[in-house]
Amino acid sequence: MNFIKVIVAIALIVLFLVFVAQHAYYVQLNLFGMTYQVPLFVIILISFAVGFILPALYFLVKDVKHSSFRKSLMKGISHLARGYFQKAEGELLSASKKIEEVALITIKAIAERGEIHRARELNLSREKGLVDAILGYYLLKSKDYQKAKESFTSSLSKDPYNLTALKGLRDISFLEKDMLTCISYQEKVLKLCEKWEKDLQKRVFAEMLAYASEILPEKREEFLKKALDTYKTFYTQAIWIKYMLEKGDSKEAKKQLDKAFSEGTQNEVLAILYQDEEKLTKIMDFIRERQESINPEVLVRIYIKLSLFTQIKPLLDKVSQPLKLIALSSESHRDIDKTCGDVLQKLYRPWVCSCGEVYNSYVPLCERCLTWGNIILRRTDDAF
Repeated sequence: MNFIKVIVAIALIVLFLVFVAQHAYYVQLNLFGMTYQVPLFVIILISFAVGFILPALYFLVKDVKHSSFRKSLMKGISHLARGYFQKAEGELLSASKKIEEVALITIKAIAERGEIHRARELNLSREKGLVDAILGYYLLKSKDYQKAKESFTSSLSKDPYNLTALKGLRDISFLEKDMLTCISYQEKVLKLCEKWEKDLQKRVFAEMLAYASEILPEKREEFLKKALDTYKTFYTQAIWIKYMLEKGDSKEAKKQLDKAFSEGTQNEVLAILYQDEEKLTKIMDFIRERQESINPEVLVRIYIKLSLFTQIKPLLDKVSQPLKLIALSSESHRDIDKTCGDVLQKLYRPWVCSCGEVYNSYVPLCERCLTWGNIILRRTDDAF
């Protein structure tokens, strides 16, 4: 359409020049040793026309290229949204070699086909580190931690403020139990993250510090105090109570446990503490005083741990069948029953993530879906 408009404009100009040529004064024009008589007005119009036509032709060609690019981009996005991932890749691949932002959409199409490793070999634009970051993200989701780490590291070498890369390396460090490196990355994430997720990242940092305090005993108190100052969760509270009991400060431990009851997080806190028999005995009097406020499932697990089987019997009708079976097996004097009870306890999964993954004990990061703070105490009957 633009080309037709230009042709029409040129035709009008030519007609106008013919008209002017018939009604204008002539001037002598010396060109390459030859003299020509040319209407003065024609010379002026030609100068104007050249100044108009040449830029018009230049922008016309450029507009055709841009129009073709826009159509390919729109088609590619449309195919991606409609589930035609191979077609989307075909439309976008050429532009992805020059424009890194388009390459991100192409990688999405490839990832949806389960071929993210193939994307690493493609000749895509990578100058800004965007492609490396998104490749690392999908490689992390596919559990290829080594290649994901390589991609994230490459991204940070080009853009040290890439949040996707920083979060990815943080998660990998956590899964590898490299807690000092993990904490270092999370401190950077906290500084760079947007306001809307600041509280979430503070919670992640607090639980990370609490978890690290269990792995790095030499930094236990330092990490726990920093965790409580950053963000309070049932996990940081439980680990702090555990630390107070280790130090023999039962008064402070019970004070914090009383706060947990006031805040309604007593079941989660006790579900974390129940694993340590020695520490449970130090707060058993407090637990008995508040047992009416404790979930029977959590209470029975505590009684099993302390072998208080007479306390379990009144609660058996209130707990799930799996836990009832564990309680009865643990109470039996037969070795085979006790062995069965021990095996069942290892299989018992009272914690569950929003993605459906279940855990025997609480962890801040779900390894399956790689989300932080989404693991809660199971409320259903089936805990296997």
